[in-house]
Amino acid sequence: MNGEIPVIFVTLFVLLCAAAVTQPLAILTRVPYPILLVLTGFLLHLSQEYLSLPLDVFTTKEIAHDLILFLFLPTLVFETAYNLDISKLNANRLAIFVLALPGVLISTLIVAAMIGWFTSLNWHLALLLGAILSATDPSAVISAFRQLGAPKDLIMLIEGESLFNDATAIMLTKILVVSFAATDRFWSMLGDGSGLFLLTLGGGALCGWLLAHLLILLQTHIADNPFLEISLSLLLAFTSYFIAEEVLHASGIIATTTAGITLAIKAPLPISHISQQYLNHFWSYLSYLATASIFLIVGLWMDWSLIWENIDIALLVLAALWLSRALIAYWLLPRIGYLQQQAKTTPVEFRHIVFIGGMRGAVTLALAMGLVSLTGDEVILSVTISVVFFSTLLQGMIIRPLVTYLAPTDRDINDQISRTELALLTLRHGKKALQPLLNSTFASTGAPQALTLKLIPMIEAQEKQLQHWFSVDVGPVGLWNRLMLRCASAEIGFLYHLFDQGLISSRVFEKLKNGLDEQMQAIRHQYKRPLFSLLPEQLPSLLQELKSKVKHRSTKQVELEYEMAWARVISCNKVLEDLQLWSEDKNIPEPVSKSVLQIWQGWRDNCEQKIALIDSQQPVIAAKVQRQLVINYLLTAQAEYLQTYVEQSLISEDDAQRINELLKTIEL
Repeated sequence: MNGEIPVIFVTLFVLLCAAAVTQPLAILTRVPYPILLVLTGFLLHLSQEYLSLPLDVFTTKEIAHDLILFLFLPTLVFETAYNLDISKLNANRLAIFVLALPGVLISTLIVAAMIGWFTSLNWHLALLLGAILSATDPSAVISAFRQLGAPKDLIMLIEGESLFNDATAIMLTKILVVSFAATDRFWSMLGDGSGLFLLTLGGGALCGWLLAHLLILLQTHIADNPFLEISLSLLLAFTSYFIAEEVLHASGIIATTTAGITLAIKAPLPISHISQQYLNHFWSYLSYLATASIFLIVGLWMDWSLIWENIDIALLVLAALWLSRALIAYWLLPRIGYLQQQAKTTPVEFRHIVFIGGMRGAVTLALAMGLVSLTGDEVILSVTISVVFFSTLLQGMIIRPLVTYLAPTDRDINDQISRTELALLTLRHGKKALQPLLNSTFASTGAPQALTLKLIPMIEAQEKQLQHWFSVDVGPVGLWNRLMLRCASAEIGFLYHLFDQGLISSRVFEKLKNGLDEQMQAIRHQYKRPLFSLLPEQLPSLLQELKSKVKHRSTKQVELEYEMAWARVISCNKVLEDLQLWSEDKNIPEPVSKSVLQIWQGWRDNCEQKIALIDSQQPVIAAKVQRQLVINYLLTAQAEYLQTYVEQSLISEDDAQRINELLKTIEL
């Protein structure tokens, strides 16, 4: 044991150093980070014997297989699922399903057909290659979309597609391996595989869902502790995977994915804000380590002679993948807009990026290395390494200049306007802050007067530039859009202030914020603007009327509706106050400001009517919500007051926790 411990430490040290050194080098050289990791791993492989590096734990295929299957894959999948934007995932669930499941099948069948018809490999290996190469790495695409200001719905489509086609590809690979071992006949394999697919999918999903709810139940009954929350989340990710795989013989990846999504749905979790931050940072770093380790292991496993021997198959697979990606980007993706009932389909420049960005990454490599350990055939690994290497290198190099070329000119103007507006607001704030100093002892030095005089021409220059842009480049429609976005952003900020003060619950804040965010996305990208409903589960009027006759609304539903309406009345009033000030700006024509004013007045009036209706029809529920809001406000104020004493080390966190528990016993 004493001889093994230093070896483990040295191995981890070498990998951490390799990952740490490679990242800044990738930024400096602009070479894709995964490519440099693979090359670094290959250099470690070449120097392993000369430097006596203890890397056998990663070069031994059986050990590496277990590390990948039970450590790296659950880490990658859980972190991605846990950090999903659930509101966007729910809004795009049908489109994500279409991209994930048919997308994986299209890619698998095209790759398998090309390999089966034009190479000497049998159909078993062809289908396995098609399945493992269907998992996409969305990091480059998402980075490009954010740089271009793509719609959040489109970003979620790519994130969701990656997560679910990773899970589908992993499950499909496992089913193909099991089916091929059980029978050699295609149709028998297809029938057995379909039944196994449903069983593994359902069993894995149920396992992950149950364990995630068990974790949430534990969190509500134990004292808050960041390190305990991290430990519990680790147990959830790996226990759900292990139980599903080894006990239920279902899909561990589906179990882990479902567990992560369940936590994301329940967010914010019943833990403190500090614990939530610890949890987020921990899983982000763990995912980074898992990804880096997989690419480094690929470099350690690279056999250039075997890769060159199968280079013709790799090039054929690359062509097949580009063909399948072209079908997804240019045929399937444009139809997603109709599924989401949007006013227009995905712009062509975004489709180009989806096509170019269809790279393969860590999950594909992990599956290939796992198959080598199971089958002993290294052809799959050599072809996969070649495909991942060349697709990441070529497509990673192309996507940056493509983004620069496709960047729309109107985005450049809007970016300049946003920066100028922010600079103007900052300059005005600075001038206002100097006013009290003009009548203080500092005035004798002349510094406040001199700085004020310098700010005035700078403010005038910014105002003149904005006036030119608004009158020449933007026009009334553009002004209306910008004012709508400004108001929606201001309301989100004020709603967060209400949440931070404890006046509204986290659920209400998230639902209202998501509704306003959808409005902003629709304005930015000319989508059909959604109706802003008070309840997130609001149904069409006829269906809602039929449902109300069958089943009365629950108390919790009415409470949520009342709290949301109350929060919107306050936030809309705040926006209307700001609008009065903004309408005095000579750059905004009166018809534009009046139109936006009427929209927020209409939302406020609807909410006031909803409050009045609940007050008259269900006064007990209304009074209960009001009492709870006051209690929340009191508890938040008291907790903030105690926190100042903790930060000054006047009392311990345990003492503050005990005082907070005492204060929670106060009833109204």
